[in-house]
Amino acid sequence: MADSTPTGRPSNDRTREESKRPTQGLSDRLTRFQIQSGLSARALEMFVVTARTGSMSAAADELELTQPAVSQNIAALETALDVQLFDRSTRPPALTLQGAALLQHAIAILDALKRFEGALRLGQSARLPMLKIGMPNSVATTIGPQVVQFLKHLADEMSIDSGFAATRFQALSRREFDFLVTPDESQPPPDIQTIPFLTEPLMVIAPRSYGGDIQDLARLSQSLDFISFGRDANLARRLNTALHDKGITLQRRYHLDTNEAVLQMVAAGSGWTVLSVLAVIRFIERAEPIQVALYPQELNRKLVVAFRRGEGVHLAGKIHDAAIESLKASVLPVVREKLGPEIAKRINLHEASN
Repeated sequence: MADSTPTGRPSNDRTREESKRPTQGLSDRLTRFQIQSGLSARALEMFVVTARTGSMSAAADELELTQPAVSQNIAALETALDVQLFDRSTRPPALTLQGAALLQHAIAILDALKRFEGALRLGQSARLPMLKIGMPNSVATTIGPQVVQFLKHLADEMSIDSGFAATRFQALSRREFDFLVTPDESQPPPDIQTIPFLTEPLMVIAPRSYGGDIQDLARLSQSLDFISFGRDANLARRLNTALHDKGITLQRRYHLDTNEAVLQMVAAGSGWTVLSVLAVIRFIERAEPIQVALYPQELNRKLVVAFRRGEGVHLAGKIHDAAIESLKASVLPVVREKLGPEIAKRINLHEASN
């Protein structure tokens, strides 16, 4: 049992410290929250502050109210609870035993209301228990670590899935993820909203040993087999259309499930491919035996941040901004140095997130 002062007020330091927390920053709309007549968040706040400061006049000063207003609200609270919280026969009024027992519960209720208010401000100042983000491998292996660093203060835990299924709008609609960083070019469902952050060119990639012009796709396709990233149906469809428009028929193709596997096959001399800048930039950094060039006509891939309409727009903006900053810091300098200014100019950052 905690020691008491001669007036009966708890003297436990931890109790006094805890009683300070829930009354700081509780918004007006929550202090108006009322369960029944007399039993409201505002009345509980007055009870807690009075217990901490030792008098109703001191509580009134802190809460910027009149002393009668505090006294009336506490009296109404006592009536609603059918409990006497303060012994008014002492000067200043002292907590009764039942009032002391209820104090910690009142503190807990106000503290919970503060957390509830924080959840209402999702994306502005609320910290989430878990944040689930899906992104393609090409993003996860390039700017993924920096994006996570930018966002780690937003959630106690963060789950990042870089599989192909983790970039489909349907996964977001099914609430398997909270946000997506995705190149999904299908029409978003009505419940999904997107914010673009990057448009990047597609690149022709061939073995370093290939001696011809890799932008001459007709000759390239006659000399080498085509190796495709077989999980991205949208990209495959666009590429097939572009090749068909050039009158190019691929003689033989291989389908692999990761960009890394595709590039390893190309580096080994087994064929050629078409991938985005992000998909190939780490291979370029490692000086793998490949050569790259812009696809001979303008063919791009757009990346967006996707989220459920009406949920987490501020968080989506933070993910967008983190992706932009990461691209500036760790990708664009490598592109300029290793691939040259022409390719760097084709990378468009969509910096406005609204």
